[in-house]
Amino acid sequence: MTITQRTPVSAWSRWPIWTIHAAWLWSAIYAVLGVFWALGGTGFPFGAGDVNAEGQGTLLAEATAPVTGAVMAALGAAGVVVGWAMSKRAERPRAVLLLFGWGMAVLLVLVLPEIRALTVVLFPLVFLMLDKMDWPMVNFLVLMAGGFLWAGATLAYQRASRSACAHCGRRAEGGRGRAEAWLLRRGRTLTYVAAAAPWGYALVRLAWVLDLPLGVPPEFLRQLESANGGAGAKGMELVLVGMCAAGSVLTVGLVRRWGEVWPGWVPGLAGRPVPVAFPVASAGLAAVGVTAVGLSWARGLPEFVANGLTVEIEGHRMGPIFGLPIPSFLVWGVSLGLSALAYYYRRAGHCVHCRTAPTESTME
Repeated sequence: MTITQRTPVSAWSRWPIWTIHAAWLWSAIYAVLGVFWALGGTGFPFGAGDVNAEGQGTLLAEATAPVTGAVMAALGAAGVVVGWAMSKRAERPRAVLLLFGWGMAVLLVLVLPEIRALTVVLFPLVFLMLDKMDWPMVNFLVLMAGGFLWAGATLAYQRASRSACAHCGRRAEGGRGRAEAWLLRRGRTLTYVAAAAPWGYALVRLAWVLDLPLGVPPEFLRQLESANGGAGAKGMELVLVGMCAAGSVLTVGLVRRWGEVWPGWVPGLAGRPVPVAFPVASAGLAAVGVTAVGLSWARGLPEFVANGLTVEIEGHRMGPIFGLPIPSFLVWGVSLGLSALAYYYRRAGHCVHCRTAPTESTME
């Protein structure tokens, strides 16, 4: 008698299945919460219920429970239907299901969180933000988690519904689509763009540290220092500059050998392969936070352009360079996300689920 040994299947390896069910359940929960809040239930986390919203974004600042709750209930109910259809691998209406799934992912991850999305990027320093970790803040994190679930569910459905492996996206005959091949060809260029983009923000902040009123009047810098204890304001600006510089350097690792094999100065890991998931997840989360902030800032861009590339803030007239961080963050976030995806495709080997490998036409 032949005994067949089965390879243990981890929960993570089953993500194409459980993300769809989790997105379905998440939508059902928020549909119920939407009805509860629309009918006057307590704990509404937006609008007047978000007491720490100042400086975090204005998109939901005027939200009211009856209207917003009803919208949440409708989207949640639609999510239940779409999630059920995805779980059944419904062939039609495929375009509608994909549009809803990706739309929910973008809405929940990149649009609604606004400045709060940086919490995901700065999660290792979350202890510095405990005073802001109230129910509305936790709710935004749950919303973002739901967005990630919808992204995973929609990606799995998109692949499976075109007869490709839900895990790697390859078809049985091998190879990838045009988008993946394009990323592999342009990955290096995108990476260098992502490494350069944060300096559009960092150089402005560094100038302020050096008391150079770049894009702002001198009075603004004096007001900023007096409101933040002088040295404290400059210290925070230096931290922001340092984070941009560190992000720029680490981004280059996506196309360098030390981004694939741990360098000699890393104790205990030198010479070992860098797990693909580590740089992909790190760069991906950073891209999410940066893009969300850029989109939040970009809502003021039309007014900024209409006023001749100037804007008045607290009585101070800001110049054109003041708006440089807006396109800087948008370019940074998008190019970083694409660079991380190109890195993943470049290092992906045989898929243990479908047993296929990339073809030569998709490699650099």
